[in-house]
Amino acid sequence: MATHKVTDGRLARGEARKVLLLDAAVRVVGEQGVGALTHRAVAAGAAVSLASVTYHYPSIDDLRRATFEHAGSRIGLDFLDLVVQIAEEPGVPHALDALPDLCGDFTAHLVTERRTDTIAVFEMIVAAGHDPELGPVKGLLDQRLARLLMPYVGSEAAALTVTAAMQGLVLSALSSVAPDRARDPEWLRGAVSDLIRRYRPAT
Repeated sequence: MATHKVTDGRLARGEARKVLLLDAAVRVVGEQGVGALTHRAVAAGAAVSLASVTYHYPSIDDLRRATFEHAGSRIGLDFLDLVVQIAEEPGVPHALDALPDLCGDFTAHLVTERRTDTIAVFEMIVAAGHDPELGPVKGLLDQRLARLLMPYVGSEAAALTVTAAMQGLVLSALSSVAPDRARDPEWLRGAVSDLIRRYRPAT
């Protein structure tokens, strides 16, 4: 029993240390770009030793993949999963009707309260175009959002199209050179909601 408690304590400390490191990694990418992500930069950002970072993430590929996944979770993929569960809950017939507005609210949240994390995710999405190791992680993010949208828009193809369009709208809102309207969270909220409604099949 004592050994079990000691092991549990070590595991908990190890997981807490990973969160500390990945929080620092997300800040590095969100503030300086994916090219700035190094073991040393994360160690400095987390105020830990370099050995601590390389122990948990021996290669830069390990660190990049984990950072991408962590950034994705931090911008609310758990919230999206919750919406999926609500939409599929038997006895809640109008849950899907609220989906466009929920997604609109969520994307506005991404460019305000979660701005740094969202920038980090988009930095990693661009990096995935040059790094095959990151491709599967990007695919997972796209698929999770598409699964959320598919019951509303009616097909996987439409869901993936809307997913890509939503990403484009968020990217415009994050851009410092975008028109003022595109940087307005209220405009983004309405644009995303309207986009999703336009793809709902006629009944």
